This record gives sequence, structure tokens and C-alpha cells, in this order.
Amino acid sequence: MKKSGFKSLLKKIRPYAVPGIITGLVMIVILILKGIWPFGSSRIDYFDNMQQVAPLYAHLWDFMHGKASIWFDWYTGLGTNVSMSISAFSMITPFNLLLYFVPRSYILESISIITLVKMIFMSVAMYALINKKYNNLVYGLKVMFSCMYAFCGYVILYGSCFTPWMDIVAFFPILIMAYDRMLETGKKMFYICMIALCFIINYYLSAMSLIYIFLICGIRIVVMQERKQWRETAWNVGIGTIAGIGLSAFVLVPVFAQLSSSQRGGASKGLLSQYAGWITSSIVTDGAMAALQRWMMLYGLAFVIAVIIMGMKIYKSDRRQLIYTIAMLVVALGPVFMEATNLMWHFGSYNGYTLRNGYLISFTLICVAAGMAEKMFADIPLKSAFYRRQAAAVAVIGAVYVMIYNILPINNEMLAMAFFIMIFAVMFAVYMFMLIRKKEFNCKSVILVIALELFIGAYALIGPPKFYTYEDYQIGDYVQYANDAADSLDIEESATDRIVNPDISLNANYPLILRRGALSSFTAALEDDTQSYAKRWGYSKYFLWLLDSGGTVFSNAVLHVTQAVNINELDSALYTLEKKEGDYSLYNTNYNLPFGFCVDSSFSKLDMTNVDWITYHNRMYKAMTGDKETFVTRIYPQAETAGNIKSMTINVGSRSAIYMNIADVKKPNADANASKLESSIHVYVNGEAVVVPTLGDVNNTAYFTDYNNNLLYLGIFEDEDVQIKIEYDKPKYMNQSKMTIGLLNMEKMDKLCEDFADKQTDVSYTNNTLTVKINSDGTKDYALIPVIKSANWTVTLDGKTVKTKEIAGLFTGVQVHEGENTLVFTFVPKGRNAGLLITLVTLLITVLCLVINYKRTINVPVWAKYCAQYIYIGLFAIVVAAMFVVPVISTIPAAIYHIIRILLK
Repeated sequence: MKKSGFKSLLKKIRPYAVPGIITGLVMIVILILKGIWPFGSSRIDYFDNMQQVAPLYAHLWDFMHGKASIWFDWYTGLGTNVSMSISAFSMITPFNLLLYFVPRSYILESISIITLVKMIFMSVAMYALINKKYNNLVYGLKVMFSCMYAFCGYVILYGSCFTPWMDIVAFFPILIMAYDRMLETGKKMFYICMIALCFIINYYLSAMSLIYIFLICGIRIVVMQERKQWRETAWNVGIGTIAGIGLSAFVLVPVFAQLSSSQRGGASKGLLSQYAGWITSSIVTDGAMAALQRWMMLYGLAFVIAVIIMGMKIYKSDRRQLIYTIAMLVVALGPVFMEATNLMWHFGSYNGYTLRNGYLISFTLICVAAGMAEKMFADIPLKSAFYRRQAAAVAVIGAVYVMIYNILPINNEMLAMAFFIMIFAVMFAVYMFMLIRKKEFNCKSVILVIALELFIGAYALIGPPKFYTYEDYQIGDYVQYANDAADSLDIEESATDRIVNPDISLNANYPLILRRGALSSFTAALEDDTQSYAKRWGYSKYFLWLLDSGGTVFSNAVLHVTQAVNINELDSALYTLEKKEGDYSLYNTNYNLPFGFCVDSSFSKLDMTNVDWITYHNRMYKAMTGDKETFVTRIYPQAETAGNIKSMTINVGSRSAIYMNIADVKKPNADANASKLESSIHVYVNGEAVVVPTLGDVNNTAYFTDYNNNLLYLGIFEDEDVQIKIEYDKPKYMNQSKMTIGLLNMEKMDKLCEDFADKQTDVSYTNNTLTVKINSDGTKDYALIPVIKSANWTVTLDGKTVKTKEIAGLFTGVQVHEGENTLVFTFVPKGRNAGLLITLVTLLITVLCLVINYKRTINVPVWAKYCAQYIYIGLFAIVVAAMFVVPVISTIPAAIYHIIRILLK
């Protein structure tokens, strides 16, 4: 009996397992052929998987092993709230349980296995949906449609770049199953749970998915349903969605609380102004990579599109179904052809990834085609004629393609797009020929051709593709550089004894890998003003990066930087070599200050928002010492100009470090790549070129760059005339630049460190707390702790909660008393408690409704359902008009306008 039951279970599972097995085998073959880990030394990752995902997965790994708080990271950005990253990087997902079993140093390599598992789940989930909705479809096509979803253009293009998005792609078919079940039966619990799960996993893609559900449900109501059904559908979708979002509030509320105060939050323009910008946008302005991404969303769907075209022709007499199909296609394909629609679906903007909602395109087209195919091929069984011969031919063609691809030189995006368009066109022609000759239609032949088409795309795009020319920051080796440096140099872990990487050879998120506190960060989760304050201290910034390049010996000391890891040799006057292994060296800093110190309280009242690095240094130094003499002397050297060269002599008396920066007067706060001065300046000191390390080139001498655009250290000098020469690529750039030079008095720096040597603080920390024991002499009664002030910190002084203040952007200030003070910082993400309360209340109401409904059916007042209907239909009309009708009207004029602008340039 038991054996019979097991066989019965296997029989039920087998149809679902087949698409997963096929997907897994194809992926394994690709990984083996390309030598991707664990079948070789290559990796699947590039771009954000390396520079953001793997470091944040290291944080997640630490949380899983009890070494970190999931809400907070001690290491990047002087301590960073990662509430937003929990959802933006899909940290709380079943797939990430695999990370627990992966060695921490192999997190980056393991992305190939995690992506493989997600793709297997995608195909199984899609099969479950297709089997449920289109049960009479030929089994072979069910399997093939499921595999097409797992190997769609979105997955193979973005999976290697940003694997966290693949979690929503995997669960989306199940979400739609839950949605369909709710509309068919009125039962909401499955839908509520799936909405909650998706928003917990990734709020961004879930919000995009919710827009999709809102639109397709509106189409279903207006086109397919009788009017009497409208109120029921609107009520169920509305209540189910609200309840699902409510259950996920414990994650969502902290996410949006941080988003509102982070560098990603806010918009500089009003809504109407933004909308005007959206509807005047056009796809004709796409660069090569953006265009490739846009059209690759259709790759692998040639058969699907052929089926839809034939189906619309065959079943055009069913007007309602035809209108429904066209409406669904407009929703899916609108973002491809209309940039305004695409921007609105991305909530106004995007960077780098052109169609982050591209999985909806494949999903929609596959579902529409499956519905068509169920009717078109109802009387056509799987045939076996010529099956082995055709399979052999496909295998040979695939093998030849692999050999040719492996020996191809690096190409550009336009050639890649031309290649994939050619493959699509050829396949589409083949499918149309097969479908037109329906009497001779061989389902297995079609499946084999589809398999070849999918394999061609997957082999090219899974892992770093040959057609993509990588920027230095996109190369995936930085994580391993950091791992190797940590192991070979025996770098100790610490949140408060901070480290710096002056030549930025480890990229920005290396602190997460080293488990060592630093200023550097690219978690995209900093407070909204942190970058601007760091820049005023002399450090570099770019986009959402905060970088170690720049700064001074003093700024590093007040932030309690105690070590440096670097490829380039560092000045022995500032650093002492501790250990060297391979390319990297570990240094101890020669100038150290405590983690936190007391200053005169008057310093807390100074306005530090519109002053430069010299003023920052002088004010901080005066507050620490009471010394009224200048610490950093501003220099106005007389410069001689000859052609494109400025020459000047600086007379240095007492031992001083010279720092300088050059800014674009037209764009002083913009990123370097927005300025014509980018990499156009060379600086020489006493005839020697000043090195300006940047990502990918630690020996670069061209100033300034995206990753090194602030203070340059020119050296320490005493009693000598220092010759400085500034060479511009073009003479006209001289008038566009503003130079600032300061002499930092090293004798005062020596005395400062000596004076504070006996004022060390007693510091300890846990995953989310920091305890600082600090002494005040009564005259300096204001403690500065090098932790960025935010609403997430609760601070107590000797057990009593006290108010704090942001000081100079990178410090938290606290009024203290004479004697020993015990400051305890406790991190609780803003909105977490409110979110937990909303989740608990929603859960309580949901359970209560389930219990009541079990005993007797809950009858919702008709007026409430009518309200839901009118609200839904009204919103639907507004959204359709804004997202589709207006863009349809504006797309062609906008394209003409942008083409004319391009031609006139």
C-alpha cells in the first residue's frame, strides 16, 4: 500500500519535475562548457553581483551565523542602516538559505549555484501555472513554455548582473496562480500570503508586479467580466493586496523610512514637471547597451510571438478575446516601445538596467501564447518522426556554436544586438513556416528548434558575455582581492578600529568583506547628506559611492583610522609598514586619535554646511585643542601661466603636509564624469608626477576621476620652496577650474596626537550597540563620536536617554559632564516597531476573519464593494491614460524631436 502510494506520488510529481530537470541540466552543461564555478575557476558574476550583491551577501552570511544584525552593518560608511538593502537585495528569501552552507570566502562563486536553483524553481513554478490554466495544452509545449520563462531574455541578461531580482521572477507565476484562484473562488488567503512574501523579498520588483496585476485585473474587469462581477473582483483584489502589504509591513516600513532619508530618496522636481519629462522621452536616445537590453527582452520568444500572430488571425471572430489579447500585449510591450511608459513603471527613473520589469514581458507573451496553443494544437499529438535525427542535428549545431563563440574576439553591443536579432528573425521565420503548414506540424521538431534558440542565448549571456566592454568598477575580482588581502595580511576584524584603502584598489564595499570599519561604501543606503559632508572633509564621492580616496592625515585620525591596506607604497611619514604579501601591503597609521573625544561645546553651534575642507579642519582642531593659531593654512600662490601649464612656488616653513584639490567652477558638486575637466589635469611636484589612483589603475596620473576627485596629498615638506606645476589638456580649462591648496601643520598634528594619547576611550560593541566610556575635564564638555547621526540611534548617557546632534556631518555630538561618561548607542531601524505593529494587527485581523468565516460566511456590505469598484475603475482609467494613452500620442513627436536634436549636434 505504501509502495503504491509512493508510486502515485511520483507519478504526480514527475510532470512538474521535468521542466526543472531540463533547466538544471542545460544550466549545468553551460557552466561546465564555460568553466564556471564549481566546474572551473571562472565565475558567473559581473557588475552589481560583484560590487554590491556579494558584499551584502557577506553581511547576510554574518547575520545567519550570529555575527551581525540584519538591520545594521558596522563596516561601511562608518556604520550603515541596511533596512532598505534587506528588501532591495532580496535578502529574506528561501533561496538565500543556501548561503548558510557556503564558506564565506566563496560567496561570490556561489552565485552561480544560487542562480541555477532559482532558474530551476522558475521553470517548475511556470509549469504549475501553465498546467493549471491551460491543462489541455500538449505536455511537450507546457514543458517548453516553462523552460522559455526560465531562459527568457530578462533572466539570462540580468541573472549574472543582479541575481536578487531573480527571486521575484521565480515566485511570480505562483503569485499569479494565487491571483487567479482568488478571482475564480473568492478565497484570498493564498494571494495575501504571496503578496506578503513578494514584498518581504523585494519591494521594488513587487511594486512593479503589483502595477501589472492592477492593469491586467482592470482589463479583465472591463473586457471579460459581466458588470455584476466588477464589484466582487475589485473588492477581492483591493482587500487582498492591502492585507498582503500589511503583513509585510515589518520589512516595508523600515525600508521606506530609510528610503525617505537616504541618498536614494526624494525628487528635485514636482510631479507634473517629472511627468512632462517622462512623456517627452524616447527610446531613440538609448545607448548601445540600453538598446540591447530593451530588445533582448524579446529574445527566446520567437515561437511565442509566431503563435500569438497566428492565433489572433485564426480566432479573430472572438472579439472579446481579441481585445483582451491586444490589451495584454499593450501592457507587456508598452515599456519596450514607449520610454514614457517604461519610466513610469520604474517610478520615474532608472540607472543601468533599462527594463527591470522585463520578466513581465516574457511572462505575458508566454501565457497568451499558451492559451492560443491550447486551442491551435488540441488535435496534434507529440510525434516521433525524425526525432533522433533532428535531435542530433540540433546537438551538432549547438556544439559548433559553442566552439565558434569560444574563439570569438571581444565584440561590442551593437554587433551582439545584430546577432541576436538575426537569430530571432531566422527562428521566427522557421516557426511561421511550421505553423502555416499546420497539417505537417511536428511538435517535437518545434521543441528542438526552441531548445537550440534558448541555448544560443543562454550560452552567450550566462556569465560575463563577450560583447560587453567592462568598466573597471564592473570587473568581478575585487571581492576576491579583499578576501586574499584579509587572509594573507592577517587583517583583524573591528568595527571601530577603522581601515582605509587610499588607492581604492579594493573598490568601495571591501569593508564588508574584511569585516573592518571604514568610510568607504557603495551600499546605496547612506544618509542623504553623508556624501556631501564627506566631500567637505576632503574625500571623494561618485554616484552612490563614498570613497577612501582623498582626506587628510587629520580627517583619518578623527575618524579613528588605524590601518591602511594598499597596493601603492604609502609615505613612511604617515604610515608604518606592518606586512606585505603579494600585491598588497598592510600599514599602521603613525597619527592616531581616540574613537571619540571631547571638544568645546561651542563647536556644536557652528554652521558647517557651506564651508570647505580647510575651514572644517581648522574649526575641529580649535575645538579639540583651544589653539587659536591656524592648523591648515590656506595658500594663494602666485602662478605663472605658459600655454596650458600653470607653475607656482610654495614656500614651506615649519614641517607641513601639502594638500590640494581642483574643482570645476561650473559644476562644483557634480560627479567627475559630468565635467570637461575629468582626467584632463596632471600635477607635478618638484618635477615628479603626482599619482592619482583610480579604479582599475593605481598608477594613474590624470586628475580628477570618478573615483578620485578631491584632495591630493602632495607630500610633507619643511623649510623649502616647493615647485608645483599643473598641466591642463587644454588652456581653456584653466578658467573653468578652481584650485585650493592648504598646508597642514605637522608639528601641531604631532602635539595633538601626543595630547590625546592619554585620553583614550574605552570602546566596545555588539551587533547593534556601541558603548563608549569617555572622560571630560569639564572645560571640554561635548563628546564627538565618529558615528553618523541618524534617527535610528538611541543614545543613553549613564543609563539616561539623551539628545544628540549631527556634528560636521560624520559625527554624533552628545553633551557630557565632568568625569567618566558612559555613552551607549543602540541601533533600532526607524519604522521597525511601527511596521511590526502593522504586521501583527493585520495578522490578527486576517486570522480573526478566517475563524469567523469558517463558522459563518462573512457578508461584506454591498456599498463597500461598490466603493471598491468605483475607486478601482477610476484609478484604472487614470493610470491607463497616464501610462499608455498619453505616451502613445507623445511617442512619435518625442522621437522626432530627439532625432532632430541628435542631428543638430
